[in-house]
Amino acid sequence: ITYGLMEKLEEIAESSERARILLKTKATKLLTDRDGNVCGCECVSADGKVFQEHGPVVIATGGFGADFGSDSLLAKHRPDLAHLPTTNGDHCTGDGLKMTMAVGGDMVDLEWVQVHPTGLIHPDEPDAKVKFLAAEALRGVGGLLIDIEGNRFCNELGRRDYVTGMMWKNKGIVLGNTAGFFLCLNSLASKEIAWHCKHYKGRGIMKSFDNMAAFAKHYNVPLANIDKTFKEYNEIAEKQKKDPDNGPYEAYGGGKSYDVWGKKFFTNGPMDVNDAFHVAIVTPVIHYCMGGMRINDDAESLRANGEVVKGLYSAGEAAGGIHGSNRLGGNSLLDCVVFGRVSGRSAARYLTEANIKYIEAAKSGTAAAAKL
Repeated sequence: ITYGLMEKLEEIAESSERARILLKTKATKLLTDRDGNVCGCECVSADGKVFQEHGPVVIATGGFGADFGSDSLLAKHRPDLAHLPTTNGDHCTGDGLKMTMAVGGDMVDLEWVQVHPTGLIHPDEPDAKVKFLAAEALRGVGGLLIDIEGNRFCNELGRRDYVTGMMWKNKGIVLGNTAGFFLCLNSLASKEIAWHCKHYKGRGIMKSFDNMAAFAKHYNVPLANIDKTFKEYNEIAEKQKKDPDNGPYEAYGGGKSYDVWGKKFFTNGPMDVNDAFHVAIVTPVIHYCMGGMRINDDAESLRANGEVVKGLYSAGEAAGGIHGSNRLGGNSLLDCVVFGRVSGRSAARYLTEANIKYIEAAKSGTAAAAKL
């Protein structure tokens, strides 16, 4: 949906003067009037020209998951994660948050940074700081996670923080200085999510094997262990299908399971070492910052004392406090659409109100005092 909104914005910019899109342009600071209200921003164009844009400002610059610079918010608030790779582009350096703090806007929950368990390792660049994300759907369609010994070590459908934690407790394959785990999709799972497999293979971050014997030989993983893992997994899946309510273990999300890891949904089985597989190597990566600008229900920026920073708004990952300490998958797009709409509406109302006051002052003969 966000891509559709972007396309519509481009269409509006091309066909009218209601919007302008400035490429290769960096906003460097927010402008304020004498009362401390935000009234625009200062920018630098690709050729080094400094200029200003005036009006209310919506900060939609994303998080700080790739903020590895000297004034890094990541290093300040989560130094324990600064060594990890990230799925964020090099634009996610918290610039909007830093500009907001410079004019008195408060932040919230900056310590809550989500680590995603399945960043894709490229075998030629295992230590690359930026990595592609393996969609959760790969595990949703039945992909299994196994370690360097060919064993499962977690419920593949568990929360992101849980799967990440289980990876950190187990032994993966080491490529360069990065440890990763094998995400394995059999032929049925691969077929269900064929577009993704083709895309990842084309980028060199997923391989296909005619059978798991070929995989085991390629990565030096004991085939006998993989076979044992698959057979046990199939038995658990069959028991869960026949008697879903009386397993000996607590199931993730409630109920009972026959899986020691609490898995209760088994898709696209059975698993067979003689089947064809798509396999990727995945590792934990910084993915999303729950913290950001402190805002109210109208997406208005707030100071530490709760006062509104007039003329300043936020939407998307730049806004903090929306998702608590651990965002659920899929809710980021919802957040972008909801608070994108709210912030745009609030900014428009603020500007309209200011214009009405100016016109009324002009009609009454009262000189409008300049605040700049």
